[in-house]
Amino acid sequence: MKIIHTEQYEKDGRKYEIRLYGSAWEFTVQAFINGKRANGYSYSVSLPTAIDLNTVHRLDAVKVLMDAAKRDIADRVWEQYVDAYIKTLQKTEEQALGCRKCGEREITVSIVDERKMYECGKCGNVWYESRKMTSPYLTEVDSITEGVEHDGFYEIDTFILLNGAFRPDAEGPSFVDQLQNWSLQNRLRYENVQKDGRPHVRFSRARKYTHTT
Repeated sequence: MKIIHTEQYEKDGRKYEIRLYGSAWEFTVQAFINGKRANGYSYSVSLPTAIDLNTVHRLDAVKVLMDAAKRDIADRVWEQYVDAYIKTLQKTEEQALGCRKCGEREITVSIVDERKMYECGKCGNVWYESRKMTSPYLTEVDSITEGVEHDGFYEIDTFILLNGAFRPDAEGPSFVDQLQNWSLQNRLRYENVQKDGRPHVRFSRARKYTHTT
């Protein structure tokens, strides 16, 4: 199926994308956040072939699916279901975790940037707990980790970091020390590159942390 229509939806400060997929006259709606599925729900409909495919996203039969996706996000229906199910298993959060890349349960949990970071001990996959509150610093560093997760890498002007998230002060660690420590905590590697004649830092995910200067 291909994406034929998207709508933006914001709830509790988080921005979601509601996508409508279509293949012939079969349609599916799913919710995404930061390029990832927001929950495990899909909403589908099979329409008569007499329907004009160019106007399908305006039909009530499709709108009701888009509205259902938004409503379930607002009501946290998926989260409530998952939480209730985990409780019936009598497992802790760590025991219930599994890696979506390799299926293993060898997951390490640590606190990084005021939220939980999960790391698979087998394949090295890294993911994070949803952010409940944010700040200018967290917004800046989250853009890096989310960019790496979405595209495989993230480039940012060095001077933005130097005057922002990793700004040094007279008594604290240097810019380079902050950059190295933060990258190590987030299982990232970085390298200094030139882009449009300006210095940039390029981040990417690494199973074992390294950095190149």
